Amino acid sequence: MTAAAAAKPKRTEERTSRPSSERRRKELVEHAARILNERGIEELHVTALAQSAGVSRPLVYRVFPTREALFRAVLEDFAADVGVRFHAALVRALPGTLESLTRAFIEASCDAIEAKGAGPWALIDPRGVTPELARISTEIFSRMLDPWRDKLAEFTGDSKRRAANHLGIIVAAGRAALAGWLDGAISRAEAVADATNAVAGLMNAFAAAAAAPERKAEPAPAKPAPAKPKPKQKPTKPPPRARSRRAAR
Repeated sequence: MTAAAAAKPKRTEERTSRPSSERRRKELVEHAARILNERGIEELHVTALAQSAGVSRPLVYRVFPTREALFRAVLEDFAADVGVRFHAALVRALPGTLESLTRAFIEASCDAIEAKGAGPWALIDPRGVTPELARISTEIFSRMLDPWRDKLAEFTGDSKRRAANHLGIIVAAGRAALAGWLDGAISRAEAVADATNAVAGLMNAFAAAAAAPERKAEPAPAKPAPAKPKPKQKPTKPPPRARSRRAAR
């Protein structure tokens, strides 16, 4: 066997041992999420990712040409994971009460945070980032929540436009309730209980308001102004009667 022939299997083995583009992308996203969780959004850039993943910068640029593309990939990965967990939670919880369904969704959110980290979760309300990153975050999470906006509209009986506003309030309340757990101040079970009470309470309140909307008291119709009395007309004297010729004589 020649040296060239002996080298062929080795090159084939090297080619097959290289990760596929899809696997490479997945690995880079995982490293990027780790940077986001451990070091913050400021450190999420191509150089840091290349160092963390042990690859060259040109390789990272081939997968993610811009920092915005990298940021989008991390958030889309998180949103996809949350979406799958939400659907699974809905299937498991049905049929159930509002409270049990709410708890299932909140538990699913906590599972996603534990699996993917709190960094992407914090970017539901992006602050301290560039306008472009904020736009990307808003776009991705709005798309993730759109199906649940429609379901909320069905539950409360409100329009989709109003339900979108209600959903923003509900998500903010849920995030605030889970903040204590993420900060280490309370346990996950305590945070889930607080979030369940807050979210279910808001949903019930919105549904009740839609069923019996507050109606502003309509002003009573204005009474017509009393008619002014017509001025009395002076009696007119009848015109003098024409004198006959006989009387004139």
